[in-house]
Amino acid sequence: MKFNDISTTKIRQVQLVDRVGSEKNFLGTLHVTTSHLIFKADETNKEIWIAYGLIQTIEKLGATASGFRLSIKCKHFHAITLLVPKEKECQELYETLQACTKLLNINDCFAFSRRTTINSKKPDGTEEWSRLDWDREFQRQGVGEIWKKSDFNHAYNRCDTYPEDLWFPEKASTAMLLGSSKFRSRSRLPALTYYNRSNKAALVRCAQPLTGFSARCEEDEILMNLIYEANGSGKPLFLVDTRPRVNAMVNKVQGKGFEDVRNYTNMQFHFFDIENIHVMRSSQNKLVDACSKALPVSEYLKIIDSSGWLKHLRCLLECAKFIADALSQGISCVVHCSDGWDRTSQTVSLSQILLDPFYRTIRGFETLIDKDWLGFGFKFDDRCGHVTSINEDLSKEVSPIFTQFLDAVYQLMRQKPLDFEFNERFLLEINEHAYACVYGTFLGNCDKDRKDLRVNSRTQSLWNHFENHLDDYRNPFYTEGAVHLHDVNIRPYAFTVWTGLYNRFDNGIQPRENIDDAAITMKEHIQVLEKAIDNLMKGESLNVSVNPRWQPLLGADECTGKTCGREFASLFDRRNHCHGCGNIFCKRCITTTEDSQMKLCESCMKTAMHSV
Repeated sequence: MKFNDISTTKIRQVQLVDRVGSEKNFLGTLHVTTSHLIFKADETNKEIWIAYGLIQTIEKLGATASGFRLSIKCKHFHAITLLVPKEKECQELYETLQACTKLLNINDCFAFSRRTTINSKKPDGTEEWSRLDWDREFQRQGVGEIWKKSDFNHAYNRCDTYPEDLWFPEKASTAMLLGSSKFRSRSRLPALTYYNRSNKAALVRCAQPLTGFSARCEEDEILMNLIYEANGSGKPLFLVDTRPRVNAMVNKVQGKGFEDVRNYTNMQFHFFDIENIHVMRSSQNKLVDACSKALPVSEYLKIIDSSGWLKHLRCLLECAKFIADALSQGISCVVHCSDGWDRTSQTVSLSQILLDPFYRTIRGFETLIDKDWLGFGFKFDDRCGHVTSINEDLSKEVSPIFTQFLDAVYQLMRQKPLDFEFNERFLLEINEHAYACVYGTFLGNCDKDRKDLRVNSRTQSLWNHFENHLDDYRNPFYTEGAVHLHDVNIRPYAFTVWTGLYNRFDNGIQPRENIDDAAITMKEHIQVLEKAIDNLMKGESLNVSVNPRWQPLLGADECTGKTCGREFASLFDRRNHCHGCGNIFCKRCITTTEDSQMKLCESCMKTAMHSV
């Protein structure tokens, strides 16, 4: 969307309506830019910025005595209602926003028009856009000579939704791989994704076989047997089909289905009742409906239960725990669903988080997403609705699969708060940017799409944004320790609604203070004071005076910058303390010194520069 194409750029006297009616409406001005919708209150410092990629629906609600209502619902569960004084202005705004949010070509999204910055550097001086280096990652896992890297999918000539680099059993021939790829849906043949070096157990992922009622493939059967032999423990190979058995049976009518136990030796078959994308979409809609209304507790719990969302989370973690336990016992697993990119990505990722502490670190979690979601071809464009659906079939492709995975990770973090290096804010921002199209990380449906789009040279990386603000996403209670989270509780009572996600912007529901931020701030304050005392003991002067008393987080609802005063939109917006004056500022009003030792506001930064 170009600025000249926007018919309405500013509307005054617009009211922001409080969703639950507990507060008075905010009167302000609405700005329509090429990338964001911005509401700026007239009498307060309240600001709301919404990227067009996040807007899901725009609906006219009709007229009231005060004006004409316009409802905007976002993909990250932010919902606002605007009261526009004139019907003509409301109609023009509606049409303008419909045009701004309509994206027919992914090349037109904001990520490609946004000004790029220098990405972080690798040790060799080249830019690091992704966190994943396939060779380095499998070397870290301890993959040896039993598994070999293959150029079978060079230039994506065998499977355009798989990565170019694939690992197969050392004895697998090209003819065998070719036969197996033809026998698997979308040519997504069994390929290694994780190797447990302690007992040589392998985690392999693929798509369903094209068996129908009687078809078989000897090459595929031999390849599966080679996966079994690569373990060397003599234990049977587990084939985990994440679908309900009845769904797998229905696929047989379509010429697909599941492996015939009579043709695959040394294997045990296990089905898990994880539903498809359509069920998950409907389930989340019911959950969001319950979370967005002021309901009696009994009615709220009834809708939550009928949505089935918590049951689906439990099914995901039950399957992931089964896989992780099997791998820890030296049993290799082959996992698939239908096409191998939805339920497969969820379960293999969760099982690796349970099994490998590296994936519970910030960089490890980014690597896991790069590998099992971006690398192995999860359809972010389709599932997140990056491109506007032009027909009903495309609209049915949208489903909260990735959000559901992050929700399952959150459930694990609640049970194991000391075992994750990242905090809740980290998951919330990943979820938001999966939809926003502000960074290029989640654009495209597969690795090939992103290379064709040249996202690593044309867009910014979300991972580099996190790298520049690591303190915002660290869990202050993180302790390196447990290797395998074997004692995760998957009983129904262990699961709860993630209010931080679904009620993120409802401040009355959230705690008055974020405990993670309180702990981070306390540790940061102590470090600043200790360093100042240390410098004074050495007889060194301070470039800027340090206030021993910092502004409390409790009740800090806006930035204290003299020319800013921006209101924090939610509890999860980071409140940054100036190391000099001790006041709280937003991220726009705080600057880190060149030596990365201090964070200072504009006034304290000027003082520090003059004292040098």
